[in-house]
Amino acid sequence: MEFESHRQIMKRRQFLKISGAAAAGVVLSSCRSNLPENVDSFKANKEGYNVLFIFADRMHGFAMGCMGNPDVQTANLDRLAAEGTLFRNTYTCYPICSPFRVILQTGRYAHQTGVIENAMAIPANERTLAAALNDGGYRTGYVGKWHLGGKGNVVIPPELRAGWTDFAGYQCYNDHLEGVWFFDEKGNKTEYKKHRTDATTDVAIEHLEKNRDRKFAMFVSYQAPHHPEQPPKEYEDMYADIKIHRRPNCQDIDPYIRTWSPPRTAENDPIYKKYNKNLDTYLKLYYAMITQLDYNIGRLLKRLNELGLADKTVVIFTADHGDMQGSHGLNRINIFYEEAARVPLIVKVPGGPKNNVCDELVSSVNLFPGILDYAGLPKEKSAEGISFAPITMGEKQKLADAVFSEGGDVPVSEGGPSKDKWFMVRQGKYKLAVTQDGFQPTHLFDLESDPYEMKNLLDEKNKYSKTTENLQNKIKSWYENIMKRAN
Repeated sequence: MEFESHRQIMKRRQFLKISGAAAAGVVLSSCRSNLPENVDSFKANKEGYNVLFIFADRMHGFAMGCMGNPDVQTANLDRLAAEGTLFRNTYTCYPICSPFRVILQTGRYAHQTGVIENAMAIPANERTLAAALNDGGYRTGYVGKWHLGGKGNVVIPPELRAGWTDFAGYQCYNDHLEGVWFFDEKGNKTEYKKHRTDATTDVAIEHLEKNRDRKFAMFVSYQAPHHPEQPPKEYEDMYADIKIHRRPNCQDIDPYIRTWSPPRTAENDPIYKKYNKNLDTYLKLYYAMITQLDYNIGRLLKRLNELGLADKTVVIFTADHGDMQGSHGLNRINIFYEEAARVPLIVKVPGGPKNNVCDELVSSVNLFPGILDYAGLPKEKSAEGISFAPITMGEKQKLADAVFSEGGDVPVSEGGPSKDKWFMVRQGKYKLAVTQDGFQPTHLFDLESDPYEMKNLLDEKNKYSKTTENLQNKIKSWYENIMKRAN
């Protein structure tokens, strides 16, 4: 995979012309791919592949060129998708930070572990992904934002690290320019006088180089493009003259969201003045952060190739949750709408099919078993979900017919009441949201005819009563089933 340098970026007019054309031609068939001639050579690797798992923070599933977005430039992610599998219907099981991260580490839903707020720790009795990989002979490493068991620019003690052997990160600190500190597994602090995204990549590359002769699984957790939007000037300038195409369900809102770590409000935050209550300004800065992230992912993959590891390593890219950005008049997350719940997912397997585009439904609980599958390790009994690895290896596979998510309103950890708790199911073209208290339906959408969720079908009284009832029962059955295995 060639590395796309930001210094090779097209002139602005060329970029607009080409990206617009790409968006117009983005309609692709489900699970279409170009299979290599030696398809059997990349099936079940008994020794296990290395795993490089990269994830962004607050990046919705539509924020990539390969997903048809005409505004954002993601040359390296687009190339990764072209060289592997792009899953276009991937959902987070809980669209806020810490609950997703526990789901990732345990393979279990938030209601099973009890982690439904930011800064909560992984329960001590949970079997973790790192533990399974360690037992399977892997050297495990974690780099970047952790946000489990605390918050702030602080060290993560061993008992909170879920078994990761190599560690360089911090709890949660929402500033990309100041206080860029990383704490290693011994608690030593290193300060970087550079952008947090660049520093995260530097540390990740150091870990790659250190483990080049070992079988490894490394997780790289970027804080970008989570607010505050603080891209370097060269990336900000790329978007200065670009016309933003808002989603059809978008309303003009003040995009500013305060941070809690470090604590800032509009009165003392220069970012508030920079946004100037202008949503388009926010979106340009958000996309600039993503392009910087994309450049750094290119750096990471380039080094992987230079070290001779690309043919031995499965690369996975995703995000914890999305960002509403004015859709439905909202600027927060923790809601069932597509902009918050839908996330990117790209997987490249050595020797695997290229241009593999899949519309199967995938969710966060599929990541844990998928990673173990790539490692050649057995499924953990405690984990939910099924592996999607066969699809990325060119095999036909039918995943679960429905995916589930859950959440609340603004959580208590972010100053909200966390009262409006919901469950959501997506099955086929329909998506239903219900209250957690009594499973009362609140929203029903047909995502085929209404991809922006602008028409609540529950308003049509009895027309969709059977569909509503079936999906409502689907959620009830799912909930009753998972709670049999809850803490």
